[in-house]
Order: sequence, then C-alpha cells, then structure tokens
Amino acid sequence: MKKTYNYIALIFLSILTSCLDDIEPEFEFEEQVFISGLMTNEEDFVSVQIQKTVPVNDTTFNAVNDAQVSLFTRDASNTVSLVSDSFNVANGAYTTSEMITPTIGNAYWIEVMLQDQTILKSEEEVLRQPIPILDMVKNDNKVRITFTGPIDEQNFYLIRVEVLKDGELISDNIDVFNDRIMNENPEKFLDIGNIKNDETVRVSINNINFSTFQFYLNVFGGENDLDFASLFLPINIVGNVTNITTNELALGNFGVAGMSTMTMDFE
Repeated sequence: MKKTYNYIALIFLSILTSCLDDIEPEFEFEEQVFISGLMTNEEDFVSVQIQKTVPVNDTTFNAVNDAQVSLFTRDASNTVSLVSDSFNVANGAYTTSEMITPTIGNAYWIEVMLQDQTILKSEEEVLRQPIPILDMVKNDNKVRITFTGPIDEQNFYLIRVEVLKDGELISDNIDVFNDRIMNENPEKFLDIGNIKNDETVRVSINNINFSTFQFYLNVFGGENDLDFASLFLPINIVGNVTNITTNELALGNFGVAGMSTMTMDFE
C-alpha cells in the first residue's frame, strides 16, 4: 500500500462549571489494540499498522511488534485462500515480504493473532472497480476534477488531494463522501480552491466499502489534520475489526479500495 493514512479520534468531555469550582472529568483508561490498513487494487506491498492506545496525556507511540498477520481472499467461486502470512515488522508496521496483486471483485480480510492468542479479524470487503478520473481543469484559482461513477449503485469515496510546489508537498487533505445526492449523473465533480500557478495537484479517488466509509467518517469528524498520537475514549475508532475470541468489536479498520490517481501541473 503506497499511502499511509494517520488517524486520531477525539471526543470532547463535558465539563460542569460554576462560578466557584471546576469539576474535572474522571474516566478509567483501558489499553486496547488498534489496527489500521487500506489495500488498493494496485500491485504493491500491503501494510497493516498495529499499536496500543495510550492515555490522552501520553504522546508516545505504543507499537505492537509481536503479532502474527495473515491476509486472506475469497474469489467469485467462494474459494478461500491465503494470500500471505509473511510480513516484515518495523515499529508496528507489518508489510508483506512480497508484492501482492489484488483481484477486482474478490473479497479480502486480515486475521491478527496477538501474543496472548487473541485473534482479531477484519470484515470481508469486496475490492471494487476504480472510479475513472476524466480530467482536471483550472479556472482562476479553482480546479475542477471530473470523474465518473455508475448510476445504478451507491458509491463511497475516500479522496486524497495533495498540492505540491517544486516537488515539495505543501497541502494534503483527505475526506470521505458518498454519491447518494449526485448519483443521477454518471459524471461527478470535485472542486478544489486556492490553487496557485506553478503548483501541482495530485488526486486519488478510492472506491471503498460502506463499513470503511463509516469508519473514516467517524474518525475524521470533519477534520483532516489527523495523527495516531493520544488515542483515547475510542468509541469513534471502532471499525470493521472483531475480536473473534470474545465476539466483540475491536478498534480499527482494514479496508480495500479500487483506487485511481491523476496528477496535473498548472502554470
């Protein structure tokens, strides 16, 4: 996976105040394992990040380096096969030792065995077709991106827009949306403002499943400047991962996406 997405889930506590005293909120922190990853249709290495949550006042990165990760697939004939269980690990990042060639239409998921034999499994997600990007056109300081999507089904998108100048990244924004409102037309538009001359725009459109869409929608909460640090009160970072040892939802998400990318220089 070429892109690494960083997340943070922030939930604000209500603080009861009076003219005399401030009452500090109290909660008990419980360490939990958090899994994240997004595999696209491109032939590439697949990466999964595994870490433990930390209290809000702790800025350390608590990596898990002793898990066993396996990637599985189910094809159109309902045959399940192991894609890879050979992962190299560095600071909580598990990367396949060989490049993976995904198949459009197949379902994919991961299983993670922790040191205490707990098994975490992501939901099976179908690898969808990439959404074609037709064009990017600049008018004044606004760039309009035109792409297509089938009108007979609802699609869910994870979109990343990077702006570069002289090869240096100066802006990086990630957002999610669905095409329920604009699904009557096969051509769809995305407008980006404040693009100056001599800047480069690179857009990636990921066609994702609903569960992964809901996870990113919860995590982002309207904010795109996200970080792994200080994960706490993790109600918003429950995704498609289940602890099959206890049959309870775990933290994190492993999704699959049909990705298309376009890069254009503007003068």
